Amino acid sequence: MLGFGDHISESIAHFMGYFSTSVEAVKMRLEYREFKDAPDVPQSHGEILAIQTDPQMQLAPGTFVPDGNYLPMPWTASSNDVLPGVNIEPIDVQLYGHNLYHTAVPIHSSGNGNGQSLEQGPFIGPEVPETSMVLQQTSHMEDNDIVITGNHSPANLHWGDNADLATLSVSALLVSNAFSHDLPDTASGMAQFFSDQSDSMDVAEGLLTGISGITVVASPTAGIYVNGTTVSEAPVLDDYKPAQLATPNTPASATGHQALVINGKDIEGTVSLEAGSNILVNEIVLTNTGTSGAHFAVAGNYYNINAIVQTNAYSDIDSFGNGFVGQQQSCGPSTNAMNIADFISSTGHVQVPAATGEAPVFPQNWQVTVMNGDLMQMNWISQYNFLSDNDAHVLSSTGSYTTITTGSNGMLNTASFANLCNSYDLVIIGGHLYSGNLIFQTNVLFDDDTMTTGNGTGAYSGTLSTSDNLLWNSASIQSAGTTNWATGLPDHYKEAMSGLADGNYKMPDGFRSDAALQGMAGLKMLYISGNVYDLNYISQTNILGDSDFVARYEDALRATSHDTVWDISTGSNALINVATIVDGGHGNGTSYAGGGVYSDSILIQAEIIAQQPGHGSGQGQPLANEIIAFLDDDASPSPDADHTPIHLPDTTHSVDVMQTALA
Repeated sequence: MLGFGDHISESIAHFMGYFSTSVEAVKMRLEYREFKDAPDVPQSHGEILAIQTDPQMQLAPGTFVPDGNYLPMPWTASSNDVLPGVNIEPIDVQLYGHNLYHTAVPIHSSGNGNGQSLEQGPFIGPEVPETSMVLQQTSHMEDNDIVITGNHSPANLHWGDNADLATLSVSALLVSNAFSHDLPDTASGMAQFFSDQSDSMDVAEGLLTGISGITVVASPTAGIYVNGTTVSEAPVLDDYKPAQLATPNTPASATGHQALVINGKDIEGTVSLEAGSNILVNEIVLTNTGTSGAHFAVAGNYYNINAIVQTNAYSDIDSFGNGFVGQQQSCGPSTNAMNIADFISSTGHVQVPAATGEAPVFPQNWQVTVMNGDLMQMNWISQYNFLSDNDAHVLSSTGSYTTITTGSNGMLNTASFANLCNSYDLVIIGGHLYSGNLIFQTNVLFDDDTMTTGNGTGAYSGTLSTSDNLLWNSASIQSAGTTNWATGLPDHYKEAMSGLADGNYKMPDGFRSDAALQGMAGLKMLYISGNVYDLNYISQTNILGDSDFVARYEDALRATSHDTVWDISTGSNALINVATIVDGGHGNGTSYAGGGVYSDSILIQAEIIAQQPGHGSGQGQPLANEIIAFLDDDASPSPDADHTPIHLPDTTHSVDVMQTALA
């Protein structure tokens, strides 16, 4: 390896033939540095940071402070300018040949800025929900059967006609005919609806009072009414169910197995017929707390109406001929008709905190929810059941075991609705407040049965049931009423209404010392500039035609033995209406109306029992002819249009024929 460090050595190397000695020295390098693998030494991460934790940290609780009042911290402007002073020059925009001018708006600032200073103002709440429901449930069934066993076919076969059912239905529906049943679809129509219903109460009271079988109670007090009489405890439905529909109380076997023993002598020559046992049910539970509030203030009037109208109409006139004559005494009419109404007053009061020596708490601010215009909250429910079960049976006993079922139909309309919206400490209404709860219930049963036997048939042996029906109307209205309402507005309420109408949402100072609001540091307030309509309407109707014809025969070989056991049931029908309205109420605390407070309520309970001449000794009061006073001359039913008022079909064109020949 050559290396030259001075100019003398460079000169000698030049004469020896070496040029550019520095480059040549590199070229003549013969040895290179060896590369060796680094030894495997564990990588060092340094010391691990260890943090000591205590999973059982002890926290010392503070001193207990009873009756703690929480008020959200109000928003305050910052002491510094949020926006610096910036001058914005508005520009003009030309659109389709028209100039759009922008109005200059003062720049937002706070604190010591050059703009406007902001005071602590009210809090703005969410928009109020507006809920309305219209529900219609309708069930219609025709189950008109013809059953013939054997080779007998009488010439005078009776076929049930719904014309008499139509006439009875018209009489029943006339009880509630004075009231308006048209669905209001506008705010103006809603106001007229309340006015019409109030007038209808006066008309119904004048026309129905004094009519046999109808009880009218004007302005009923809180309590339970059963068939026009005040009671302390309401009847229980299970205690009145027909025997054929009652649920046995015997518990089922735990093992799931049950021994069955059949004796041939017990079933020899047995005929079992079930032509009734129909059940029609309408059930509704309605809970409405849409705009409930502890305190109300209405600039106009407060109108409150409540009505329960219940009608049970039935005809249970049975005809017994030939071999059935001996059964007439034991098969007397036993139809139960129950009208049950319950008025519940849920008037409450706002608790004022007891004196504790500390300064009383009054509202310091409020949260405002504003709704411009009218608020309409309506629940309109209609339930209707119609069943035609007019069956004709020509039965012959031939010594065999025969079971026939032409009834046992079931119809059910049920609904449950809860309107659970926001609640407020104070509701201020710039117009009028309308509140109404109306329940109409009607049951109509036509159960005129005809029982006869053919020639040569002996006396009836066995069980026979042609009645044991149940008509059940149960209605309950729970509302606050007008107990806590007063006429006239305090000055700070007037000031609040005037300011809210002009867009000033600041709470007047008078609320900071209002004794009715003591204990509330902050108010949740709803303001409605127009009228408020709160309506709950329920209509329930059951109509059942169950006129059965039964003719029994025995063949020639068994006519002399008379050992046939018959089990015939043509009744045991149940028509049930159950309705409950729970109204959240308007004003459980002290409430005010700038105008007047008007309350009207009525209870009508009617029982209409049809009686035709020539059928035994009768079974109750006759059909009240005075009810026809509700009819106009043009609305009176005519013999040619018996089916028109309730739109019943002609059953002679739609028949479920179940014709069977059994040996």
